[in-house]
Amino acid sequence: MKYGKKDKKLKIALSKGRILDEELSLLQKGGIYIKFDERELSCETENFKFWLIKPHDVPTWVESGVVDLGIVGLDVIRETRKDILELMNLEIGKCRLSLACREEDIKSIEQKNKKIYIATKFPNLTKEYASKFFHDFEIIHLQGSVEVAPQVGLAQFIVDLVSTGKTLKENNLVEVKILMQSSAYLIANRTSFIIKYEDIENFLKIMYKTCGRNTYLFS
Repeated sequence: MKYGKKDKKLKIALSKGRILDEELSLLQKGGIYIKFDERELSCETENFKFWLIKPHDVPTWVESGVVDLGIVGLDVIRETRKDILELMNLEIGKCRLSLACREEDIKSIEQKNKKIYIATKFPNLTKEYASKFFHDFEIIHLQGSVEVAPQVGLAQFIVDLVSTGKTLKENNLVEVKILMQSSAYLIANRTSFIIKYEDIENFLKIMYKTCGRNTYLFS
């Protein structure tokens, strides 16, 4: 990707949804005040241009170089498996990826001869973890309403993000196993990290100071 005058501003993708308020609060603590107008997907400051996009698209935007940086959950990073740099754990949007089911289906884990159906928005991670628990399973990839799958007979188990567990309880589901802990990370495009190193380093310093850290490391 070519970088010219029009690319001087650092371009950053923010995740829509449940962690947006925490993202905006974190930026505000660092002295970066932004507001998206109704139905607008981008906004600009003197030094930055921010995009508001769906979480699962953030790693793709960052990998392609459409944006230089992105903020997205570790669960999405591991699921999409894009070639990006993980710069910093921002310690916001904390949740866990868990295996859940109706209480009467818990014993299905021990039934090796029974085929198990698992509904999830995270097919790659689910396949990785399910192979440790189930001998014969099939993953049903859904985009939403995963927690309803056991009620309608689509699947016995689900793999989904859990924060308080309220949604599981409302759908008569119990958390069987925690597969991974997740929180929002700052990620970078590899080329941008070289070409815009100084700008990215300055932004990182703001984030580290905002998060109460004195040193920073790149992973």
